Amino acid sequence: MADFGVKTLEAGLDFSRLPYWDVVIIGAGPAGLAAGLTSAHRALTTLIVEAKGRPGGQPQFLYADKRIVDIPGFPEGITGEELSERTYRQAVNALVQFRFDEELIAIDDTDDVASDDKLKRVVTNRDTYLCRKVIIACGLLHYPRRLPVLDELNSRNVHYKSPKIGDYEGKTVAVVGGGDSALDAALMVLGRHGRVHLIVRESEPLGKADTLARIRDAGGIVHTSTEIQSATFAGEEIRLGVTVGGPLDCSLVIVQIGFLSAKETFERLGLTLNADSSISIDPYFETSRRGVFAVGDVHGDIKLITVAWAEGIQAAIHAFKEISSPYWLNEKRLRDNKIALIGEKISKAARARDRRE
Repeated sequence: MADFGVKTLEAGLDFSRLPYWDVVIIGAGPAGLAAGLTSAHRALTTLIVEAKGRPGGQPQFLYADKRIVDIPGFPEGITGEELSERTYRQAVNALVQFRFDEELIAIDDTDDVASDDKLKRVVTNRDTYLCRKVIIACGLLHYPRRLPVLDELNSRNVHYKSPKIGDYEGKTVAVVGGGDSALDAALMVLGRHGRVHLIVRESEPLGKADTLARIRDAGGIVHTSTEIQSATFAGEEIRLGVTVGGPLDCSLVIVQIGFLSAKETFERLGLTLNADSSISIDPYFETSRRGVFAVGDVHGDIKLITVAWAEGIQAAIHAFKEISSPYWLNEKRLRDNKIALIGEKISKAARARDRRE
C-alpha cells in the first residue's frame, strides 16, 4: 500500500517549545534508532530516551569491536561501533532528538487530548515528556548477570562487555560463559594474539559449533563443567580457583553469562507479558496498552539487528498512520479479526468432522 502524507520536519523547529511529542521511543539501540528514523521522516516530532550515555544498544556495548557479517549491504562486515555511529548520525540528520542517561520509570495515561488522541506521560529519572505514542525498544535484557566472586576483587580487569582491543592484545584472558557472546569474545582475543581459557559451566558450550571449533584450532583452552570458586590477586595477575583442575592465572576476565530480565520494569508499566516475560503484542506491534508499541528484543524470538530494524520501522509506520489517519488501524484490526474468526470457525468445523469420522 502506498505511504501517503510523508514529508520532512522543518529544520528550524524549536523542539524546546513543543507542547508534546508525537512519538517518544524508549531505547537507542537498533530497533529504537530505526523507529526514530522512520517517524521523523514522516514529519513526526520524535524523542528517543536512552538509559546509557550513548546510542547503539547491544552492538555498541557488547561487541563494539566485533565485525558483524550477517547484515545485508556490508560484504566485508561492519563493527558494532561503526554501525551504531552511522545509524545514530542518520537519526540526528533526520532531526530525531535524544536524551541520554535517562532511565524509564513509568508511562502514565493523562486526560490531555491532542486531535482526539489522549496523551501519554513518559516519566524518567530526570524529566517527564507528554506524547501521542510510545514505542518501547529498550531490549528485553537490561543488565549483564554478574559473578559476586569476581566483583569482590573490585578490579578494572574484570569486564562484563568486550573490552577495548588494547586491553587484551597478547595477554592471557579468562572468558566465562558458553554462549555465542562468550565464544565471540574468546575468538576476538585469540585474533589479537592473546591466550584464552574459556570457562564453561555446562558439559559443552551452547554457542555455535563452528565458532567453538575455531577457538580450539587457534589454541584456546576450553574448560567444560567448570565454575569459578575463588578469585585472588597474584601479583599483577588474577588467580582463579576453579572446580576442575588447578588455578588459572590471567591478566583479565571477560564475563558473558547472560542478562537479567526486564520483567519487573514491564510489569510496573502495566503491560501484558508472555510466558517468557517478554511483552505481548498484536500484529501491529501494539501492546495491551493502547498507543504503546513494543519492538525488538522486548518481545521477539529472532534477536537479529535486521529484524529489530524491520520491527522498528513497522511500529513507527503504524504509529504514524494512527496519528495521521486515526481510523486506518482500527478498520484494519476489525478486518483482520473477522478473518481470524472465520479461520477459527473453519478449524473447529474440521476438527468436529474428523471426530465424527
